[in-house]
Formats: sequence, structure tokens, C-alpha cells
Amino acid sequence: MRVFIAEKPSLAEAIVIGLGGKPNASEKKAGYYQHGNDKITWCYGHMLELFDPEDYDPKFKKWSLDDLPIKATFPPKLKVIQKSQVQFNVISKLIKEADTLVHAGDPDDEGCLLVDEILTHVNNTKPVERLLIADLNEKPVKEALASMRPNSEFQHQTQSALARSIGDQLFGYNLTRAYTLKAREKGCENVLNVGRVQSAVYGLINQRTLANLNHTESFYYLLNGNFSIAGKTVNARLIPNADTSELDEKNRLISELDAALIKEVCDQKPARILSIENRKENKAAPLPFNLSKLQQTCAKKWGYKATETLDIVQKLYETHKLLTYPRSDCRYLSDEHLNKAPDILAAIAGTSSTLVKNIDGANLGAKHKAFNSKNITAHHAIIPTEKNGSSCTLTEKESNVYHLVATSFIALFYPDSVRDKVKAMIGCGEQEFAATQSTIDKQGWEVLYQGEYNDEPNDNAFDLALLKQGDEGHCELVTIDKKKTQPLKYFTESTLLAAMSRAAKYVSSPELRKALEEKDKDNKSESGSIGTEATRASILAKIESNTHLVSVVSEKGYKEKVYKTTTAGQEFCALLPDEIITPDTSALWADYQASIKKGELDTKTFVSYIDCYLETQVQFVKENGVAITVAGKITCPTCQKGSITKRKGKNGIFHACNRYPDCKTAFQDKKGKPDLDPKPKKKEGPSNAEKFGVISASEFCKQCGKPFARKPAKKEGSFWWGCTGFPTCKVRFFDKDGKPDRDKGEL
Repeated sequence: MRVFIAEKPSLAEAIVIGLGGKPNASEKKAGYYQHGNDKITWCYGHMLELFDPEDYDPKFKKWSLDDLPIKATFPPKLKVIQKSQVQFNVISKLIKEADTLVHAGDPDDEGCLLVDEILTHVNNTKPVERLLIADLNEKPVKEALASMRPNSEFQHQTQSALARSIGDQLFGYNLTRAYTLKAREKGCENVLNVGRVQSAVYGLINQRTLANLNHTESFYYLLNGNFSIAGKTVNARLIPNADTSELDEKNRLISELDAALIKEVCDQKPARILSIENRKENKAAPLPFNLSKLQQTCAKKWGYKATETLDIVQKLYETHKLLTYPRSDCRYLSDEHLNKAPDILAAIAGTSSTLVKNIDGANLGAKHKAFNSKNITAHHAIIPTEKNGSSCTLTEKESNVYHLVATSFIALFYPDSVRDKVKAMIGCGEQEFAATQSTIDKQGWEVLYQGEYNDEPNDNAFDLALLKQGDEGHCELVTIDKKKTQPLKYFTESTLLAAMSRAAKYVSSPELRKALEEKDKDNKSESGSIGTEATRASILAKIESNTHLVSVVSEKGYKEKVYKTTTAGQEFCALLPDEIITPDTSALWADYQASIKKGELDTKTFVSYIDCYLETQVQFVKENGVAITVAGKITCPTCQKGSITKRKGKNGIFHACNRYPDCKTAFQDKKGKPDLDPKPKKKEGPSNAEKFGVISASEFCKQCGKPFARKPAKKEGSFWWGCTGFPTCKVRFFDKDGKPDRDKGEL
């Protein structure tokens, strides 16, 4: 018997179809399909996870500086993820029953590890073949089934992914604990998370925040010339000359004196057309979406959070089955998708009637560059499936996302947009001015986007193409437009996602930048990325939740909320080494992982490098501490040295001095803060003195024999006497000279 282990259920279904079967009730069993002598089971992503430190030694459950650094255990032990236990048991049982196995993880490093770690965990010794499927359509699946290779050929990829996994765990556990514990000595109650990707994103946010805070206002000058040439009025913009004028890094004129001089030498001076450039600009429809691009677009259009978009598209994939696999980093499709285009477009029409008119204008004979199987990575782009969704009830947000993805697919069958571009260069003395014009010739696919791609209006009221080289005239007037420089824009969710997929440009070292870019050499949709399509949304959500380090707020001039580091966040980034708050560590690891995949470096050696690095970093933190400002810090009122911090005890939350046990000051919790002025507790019941007053040892009730008690009256300085047998005995007297006034009689 042969057992296939697929990375996810949809891949298992595709394999069944590729084998000639049908993933229906007759072939589907509990946790697997059976087709002839083949059984096809599936994972739900990673079924196993690395042991946590406390799984090796219970002492690590409690955070302590004395236990740091936590060294790697190699080879590492793994445990079944709790929610995956039932399906893991199915896979484990099938492996034991199998004669041969087929590893059908995704064709990337993580896909190799995902299934190999299961085989290692169950101590498999049976032969294993490797099935590489990136396109779930029937034809490419059959081709892949016919060209399987020994799984042993892919062990270096598995080891590369394992190295990254161990490294990330060591990184997080050691540095997060070290910085957090030392910060607690300063009264910081929050956890200071440190991670290879997360900290690099903190660094990007902080860099932009500081650029805005430290921005020094300066000016640059735009010079616009008004020319009379060949009987026509031409408006053109000065092209500053770096040899004769002072320019900034963006080639903008920054000298007011230079601007005034240029105006003086050009006003009312002869001018002529130096050159005329006419060209057609053809622009094809954008490539279809991968997850990051979809998240960016949804954030810009509707303000959806990255996690929200992922949840929506996941539901459209799993529940409604209207979209293909969502966690894709690829924006390309196969020829098989092109062959199925009529069925996909018919499904779109059935799902969204508002798109029928757009589908009618599609040309199925056209082939967009997106249809290129060679550019598909572990997955293909996100597109609609062949399912007619007329019976599906979609929420407004689900409908928005489906409509967006469907329109991007329809656009692939529309012609290019075409613009006529004209550029006229005008000479005036030693200065050159440029007049440009862009005129839409054919709207093409842009008609689907209702004016989202409109051009800026031309500065000139006539067609620049009517001008000819050599035409002469003069400059009537040069106007100077003084502009303030602006700092770099704050990051938003969409721009952070884009930055994470193009992180290499933030790496300073050319060698490391190249190493990070090389990691994505087979993926034309990304370039030196950090994080994955599956993790980026959760990373941003975690960063946003750390409000002590980052604030996410509305800002004038931005459609999305912006990310800014707080004072504590700026201090925290200043504490971390540069290689942690930039993508440099990811770049270095990418270089190591490339060596592992070539067989030039083994995983154990890589892990030893990480151990050594972390030992140095942890020791530095221990010796130098963490200089961080704690907002609302409360100095201990007893010792005046420590600060009051939140603690969790067996009876719940309380607040205590962080110098414990030297100072044992503690306070109860009151709505998340220490109750520094507690009110005295009310007694459960009145004491005898409160209940009976001052009981006399010599005055007794003649009716019941119980003693009398002297009690204060409402009038200050007045008293009365009552029997302590009250309420059974209700005898009372006025007071006279400290005794019951029996002469007056009972009250």
C-alpha cells in the first residue's frame, strides 16, 4: 500500500483526482481518501512544534536571568500540536500500515520540513518519494505524479527550514526574557518581545517615526517657464543642472539665490525646441493577487486590517470555496488556468451579476504574461474557482474581496491601456525646461476600474506633438514656486506589508542585501522578503497590540492609520543592536540557509552560531541593563528606591515593590492599578459596645435581670440606658448623673 501525505486538504483532493479517483463520499474515509491501493491523507499545516524550554526542564517555566541564555538542544524534540492530535493519529497509523510513502508537502523549504518532521517523529524507515505540486489543476498534478523523485534529494531543504525554526525559537526565548526581566527592574510591567522579523519591523516603524520627529524644515524651488514658441504658449518645468546649481538628493533646486539667478537669465530671453519625443506607452493589466498585495489593496480601499483580509479570504476559500488557496506569495498562473478561463468566468458571472457586463468584454483569445507556469512557486496566484456562488450568502466584506479578486482575473483578458506620451525639451540659454503630455488613446483594462487610473490634466491647452525640433521663440516669464520639504511618510499597514515583501532595500551591506534578494530569486513577486504570507498579518497584529511600544493612530493626510513608536518604543529600539532592528539578521540567516541547501553547512553548526551570538547579547543585557522610560511609574512609598509593579499571585493580581524580598511593600489591585489608599474594611457585625453601649456592672433590669447599658443620645453629651436583653426586653430610662433615672420612670 502507498500512502500520500499532503500538506493540506485541497492538495489531497487534487492528488486523488490526479490518480483518477473522485474525492467523494465513496472514497473519503476518516482523515484520508482511498483510491485503489493508494491512501491519501493530509496535514493542516505544521502538525508538530518544537519543544518549549520547559518541556526539557520545568525550571524554564519561570523566567529567571540566572537561567539565561537557554542553549539549543540538538537534534530538537517535537510535540504534536494539540488541535492537530486527531489527524496526526490518522497519519501515524497510515504510515505504520504503508509499504511506501509519498511526501506531498509544498515544493519549498517549509513544505519539505512539514512532512519530514512527521516521518522523523514516528521513526519511519520505509522508502519515501517526493511529489512536487504547485498547480492543483488536473493536468499539472498528473505530470507531477509521473515524475516523482526520491525524498532524500530534498533533505538539505528540510534542514534549512529546521535551522530557521530553531534559530527563531532561540532568538525569541532568550532575548525576550533577557530584555523583559531587566526592564522589570526599572518598573516596566510589559513583555518586551524580541524576534528576528518582528524586531526588524519595529525598527522600520521607529526609523520613520524618528525621521518625522527630527525633520528639519527646509525649502526647495520649482521653476516653471512660460514660453511663446511658434505662436503657441508652452508651459514647461526647469530640469535643474547639478553642474551649475545646488541640488538635494532628489535632484531638487535648494538654493534660493540660484533660483533667482536662473529667473533673471531666462526672463524675456530667446528659447528654442531642442527635441520632441513621441512614443506609445502600452500598459498591461496588473498581475493577479498574492496575499500581501490583496491585503495592501484592501487596506487602501476599505481600511481592512491584514488579519481581517486574511480571515475573509480564508472563508471564501474554505467555507464558500469561491477562491483558490489564499496564503500564496505568487502572482502567476499556469496554462491550465488559461484553459479553464471560460469556466472560471462563467462561475464569476453566476456569483456576481454586476460583473457580467465586464465578462462580456473579455477576449479569451488573449494571453497575459501572468500565465507562465515557470514563475509559479509553491502556490499560484489567488483567483476565483470554477464554483458558481449563486447559492452562497456573502457578507458585504466577503463580497468586496471576491469582487476585487474576480475583477483582477477578468482584467487579464482585456487589451492593454495605451497612452500617447510627448516630451518637449526647451532650451533657454544654458537652462533646459521640459514640457510633457500624456493622452489616453485606448483605455483597455482600465475601464474595469472606474477611473482609478485617470491621468493628471496636461499643463498645455494644445497638442505638444504639433511642435517641431528647432522651433524658436522666447521665454516670457519664469515663476518660482517655493516648497517645504516633507519628512518620509509614516508607515501604514499596507506600506508595512509592502516593505516586508521588499525588505532587502533596507539592508545596508551590499553583500547581505544580495543574500536576502537571492532567497527570493525564484519568486518574481517578492525581493528579499521577511516573514511569510502566513505570518505577516499576525506579526503586525502583535506589534499593534504592544501599545507601550507602538501607537496606531489616525493622522491628517493619511487614509489608513499610521504606525508610530512611543517614547518607550524609541528607547527600546535604541537598546537593540542594529542587526536586530533591521533585516540584517534575516539577510545573514538567508546566507547561512543557502549554504545549508548547498550542503556546505550543517544545521547543527548554524545552531551553534546562534547560541554563541545569543550568549554575547544576553550577557550584554545582564551587565548593562535596560534604559527605558516607564509611563506612570509609581515609586515605592516605603523604600523610595524601587517601583510598584503588577504581579500575579495565587489569589489573583496584586502590586508590589520590584525590590522584593528586600522590600515587601504590597498593595491590592483596583481596576488594574495598585490601591494606594485602601479604605478600612467594614466589620461583619457590631461589637458588643456598639450594640449595647457601655455595659454597667452595677445596674440591672428589674424585669429580666440582665445588665443595663449606657448609650449616647443624638444630642451631644446626652445619654440613655437600655436593657441588654433587647429586643425581648425593651426597658429604657433617661440618664441622670451617670445612672438610670428611675424617678422619671421608663421611656
